[in-house]
Amino acid sequence: MNKKLILMSILLIGILVITGCGNKSTDTTAEVKEITIGYFPNLTHAPGIVGVANGSFEKEFDGIKINVKTFPKGSLFMDAMATGQVDIGYVGPGPVLNRYLQGSKVKVLASASVGGNVIVGNGDSKISSPADLANKTIATPGFACSHDLLLRRFLWDNELKMEKRGGNIKQVLQKPATMMGLFKQGQIDAAAVSEPWAAVMEEKIGAKILVNWDEMPWGGQMPATVIATTSEFAENHPELVKKFLKVNEETINFIKNNRAESLKLMQQEIKRITKQELSIDILDRALTRTKLTSAIDPQIIQEFANISGELGAIKGSTDITGLVDTSFLAAIK
Repeated sequence: MNKKLILMSILLIGILVITGCGNKSTDTTAEVKEITIGYFPNLTHAPGIVGVANGSFEKEFDGIKINVKTFPKGSLFMDAMATGQVDIGYVGPGPVLNRYLQGSKVKVLASASVGGNVIVGNGDSKISSPADLANKTIATPGFACSHDLLLRRFLWDNELKMEKRGGNIKQVLQKPATMMGLFKQGQIDAAAVSEPWAAVMEEKIGAKILVNWDEMPWGGQMPATVIATTSEFAENHPELVKKFLKVNEETINFIKNNRAESLKLMQQEIKRITKQELSIDILDRALTRTKLTSAIDPQIIQEFANISGELGAIKGSTDITGLVDTSFLAAIK
């Protein structure tokens, strides 16, 4: 009888070890047949663009079908991720932290690029210092978007404010393509834009850089693009998350070591998605003002959220503790 009890105990222990004490494994990667990646046709999303174009994602996710969705703005990307249409991908930090603070269970896993945001003016602009922006009209793509928040932080750092915040700078909201016409008509004096729009404006209308990427707040180290996913996807598929981050890392190095080939791939992909061809010169200039890196500083993201709160774009707490999770990135280093 005792021998039987001992044998049964050994068998029970073995079963518990195999099944994880009766709980299903948290990593269900083996069950995944396809994955959907999202990104924008922007140069600041270069690792995503090139990683898809040169087959790096397809190679790393061998056996798993790779679907790709592209988006014109962050809110649409976040909507798609919230409804399960996108599993993981590239987006600006603003939309992610806004959704997180609204209660969405999302994670920022790494950066893809920093910099890439500048302030431009007309070619004959007399603006030569931050003080010269007083009593001027500045355009941004939207309210509380990444460009807008960076601009406001820049203004605050130089003791300047928008009219609606008690200052003397007028703000207009316009798409970058429309901004070029407003510059020609003299309706705006400056604009906060991301690459490659600054380079496009330089070529098309003779715009000049008033504040370069590394002169922007945080020394230009504010992430232009981050990698985001849902908490559920990260928890259920940690190995897939690490695979994605591995491709991001490898593609950043590929772009750095194969600049000409990478620029050609970006040109082809942006044309395919937007039906517009940007010259290699424009893309090369834009990439010079964009630093590709996976490193991310959670404190900068927190300060970014604080600005959004001060603007009233975020109601309630601006504490983003738990949003940035660098444990997956650390695991592949």
